[in-house]
Amino acid sequence: MPIRTAHIIPALLGLLLLAGCDTTKHLPEGERLLVRNRVTLAERGPDPAELETIIKQQPNKRILRVPFYLHLYNLRDPNQVAAKRARHDSLCAIANEAREERGKRPKRCDRSQRGRNGEAPVVLDAVLVDRSTEQMRLYMRKEGWFLATVRDSIHYRHRRPGILGGGRGREFRKPKAEVEYTVTPGPMYRLRGIRFEVDDPDIERHVQAAWPNSLLKTGDRFDADMLDRERNRITHRLRDIGYLFFNRDLVRYDADTTVGGHQVDVVMHLERPHARERKLQGTPEGTVYTLGEVTLATLPPTRTGVVTDADTLYARGYRLLYEGRPPYRPEALTGMVFLQPGDRYRQSNTDRTYRRLNGLRVFDRVEIGFDTTATAPGIADARVDLLPGRTQSVSGEAFATNRGGFLGTSASVGYRHRNLFRGMGSLQLMMVLGLEAQQRLTGQGSATEEETVGNVGGDGFFNTVDIGPELTLRFPHFLLPVRRERFARSATPGTIFTALYNHQRRPDFTRTLAKVSFGYDWAESQTKSWAVYPVEVNVIRIPRLSDDFAAYLQAANDPVLTDSYTDHLIAGMRGQFVHNTQGLSRRRDTYFSRITLEWAGHPMLVPLSLLAQESIDGDGNSFFSVGGIRYAEYIKVDSDLRWRRVLHEKSSLAFRVAAGAGLPYGNLGVLPFESAFFVGGANGLRAWRARSLGPGSFNAPLLAFDRIGELRLEGNAEYRFKLIGFLEGALFADVGNIWNWNDDPRRPGAAISADFLSELAVGTGVGARLNFDFFIVRFDLGMQTKDPSLPPGERWLFEPKDKYEAALSEAVGAPVNYRTQFNFNLGIGYPF
Repeated sequence: MPIRTAHIIPALLGLLLLAGCDTTKHLPEGERLLVRNRVTLAERGPDPAELETIIKQQPNKRILRVPFYLHLYNLRDPNQVAAKRARHDSLCAIANEAREERGKRPKRCDRSQRGRNGEAPVVLDAVLVDRSTEQMRLYMRKEGWFLATVRDSIHYRHRRPGILGGGRGREFRKPKAEVEYTVTPGPMYRLRGIRFEVDDPDIERHVQAAWPNSLLKTGDRFDADMLDRERNRITHRLRDIGYLFFNRDLVRYDADTTVGGHQVDVVMHLERPHARERKLQGTPEGTVYTLGEVTLATLPPTRTGVVTDADTLYARGYRLLYEGRPPYRPEALTGMVFLQPGDRYRQSNTDRTYRRLNGLRVFDRVEIGFDTTATAPGIADARVDLLPGRTQSVSGEAFATNRGGFLGTSASVGYRHRNLFRGMGSLQLMMVLGLEAQQRLTGQGSATEEETVGNVGGDGFFNTVDIGPELTLRFPHFLLPVRRERFARSATPGTIFTALYNHQRRPDFTRTLAKVSFGYDWAESQTKSWAVYPVEVNVIRIPRLSDDFAAYLQAANDPVLTDSYTDHLIAGMRGQFVHNTQGLSRRRDTYFSRITLEWAGHPMLVPLSLLAQESIDGDGNSFFSVGGIRYAEYIKVDSDLRWRRVLHEKSSLAFRVAAGAGLPYGNLGVLPFESAFFVGGANGLRAWRARSLGPGSFNAPLLAFDRIGELRLEGNAEYRFKLIGFLEGALFADVGNIWNWNDDPRRPGAAISADFLSELAVGTGVGARLNFDFFIVRFDLGMQTKDPSLPPGERWLFEPKDKYEAALSEAVGAPVNYRTQFNFNLGIGYPF
């Protein structure tokens, strides 16, 4: 059997074994297993997928069309499991009596109450079928099909295959059943007249002023969801102009469907539905409130909840309560609050205040309340209670690492201050030490197969050392030269200053990195955020090159590789936009997008030109350097788009597309190694190690993991599913590659061309994840399914490798057979 197909057999045998299991072997006598629900529309109407979610009884969940969880449940007889657990609980109860006699605490005896692994068979329930039919009928009426009819049918025979469908085929061999819901929508009702009624002239005026923005339009389909959104819109509008106690329950609708022509007249009533008198005028719900005294309390918790000896301070119109010395500067604290004394109450200002104070991560708890009983009518006193968190903390972490198959360890010690200068700024100082076993970039001796991928050599198990400090300062506002008034205070602005130094010692070279950045970030909304770094400076120095590695660089005669291991300076600016809905709960589809634009050299050209000195390289080309270090000039754009769809609570699909391009110009002519694109690794094309693929169809012995490019295109798809307990599984496919803009005779096939799609690498594989909620340990095994470095016609796994084997056999002087390549990855968290 060929080696490249042997791995397929176990997977096929496993699927056949599961498919052959009897899913009904533990079904109660006389019952039937529900295997499918089907919604059929007799005519054009709503999306059947929406109707399927209403069905009260769903079949057992499946993985790749196999009821895996049901098979897992059926591995053991449920009666035997229940008897064994009851016997254990009985023995446990006897043992507890003896423990209590000895004065010890009893143990828990609840094994009989615990759930089993897997999912019990879903037994067809006619009552739930009737309820589902009625719920569908109600849903159709809410969506504007008032004359819709829904009929259910329970089938005990297979549906006849074929495009024409129709009828039923042979009877199920096992006690199974399908339920078909036939929906006849009938005529769709549309909105004819829309108006509102309210007894309060002031509220009437406000609603009328906002009526042009109404979501209800004449001629639209009657939609109860749209009515509900309009209710929320009116509520938000009124609460944002001072109606503190107005809520969505005060808005109700009357719909008249008897006007003829399949039309509906809708009347919106603003009233108190459950009060003795429904009118709003003169009630708290119909009163506009103005903020009176605003109190900011930063008091520690007490047993009674009341602090009697609190100190009071008035600043900028606010009343501050504290104990001892004020923990925060008054101007810093009041600058985070949008509730201004004397202003009209606005719900949006309350929400912004809450989000802003919580986003500081300075307080353990934030509570905002209003009191309308202690002041004059129409006045509401506001109180913001802030529970201060721990100001300073020290942390330590240790990790085991696996980078491209090479093991290592790292440790870090961090110090954090969350109220710097009493201005609620933060300071974080981190010291990191890493030890790794990395491949030598230069081998010694004959060009054996092992040396083509590097080796650790005789430098000890850990031959790579990384050490360095990192300092991060963050202030919860914009510092000069940005004009603060150009940004709304609700945008949660921040100023970030970062400085780090890293010293890396490897057998072939020593590299140091010094980085300083200064920038701003702010959140436009709950899902959108921006970051702008007008100053970013990276200084990379290579103080030491081994003789063997220097000779290797000279022999390679590759400017990209040579410049990667030469002192260089990157000074420029960077901007980033992020749109992320992954934090929004209860959404079936979530999205993440990140776009980054980087410009190095030119934005800093004026200050650089004052310090720059002209030099000549080994080829006679002139360039400019600062302090003897050549600086880079390039423009780079990078994007990352992700989409996740939840199939059910135990499985989901995740997709990712990443693309980027970098255009070097001017002083350096190539993208620096740190800014260039690469593929492979635990979060990319998992069938290849990081920086071991491409560019394009370039094929050469992998002497070092240095495959970088100026263009990148990558796509990933992953099917995730839960298995047992905290164990999850995954099936994935990765596609991608990198390219250069221009042809390079030293790297044939590396340039982008019209045939770039044929040069996309494809990797497939399986994964296992240990999901402990607070973190995820990930194991992925990727298989190289399509390798673009192979000759055309031999790139896919199933294609013959005659040319490749012949060329390799001629090079090594012995017969060589192609072997399927696998790559194992260990990671933390999901890959995307």
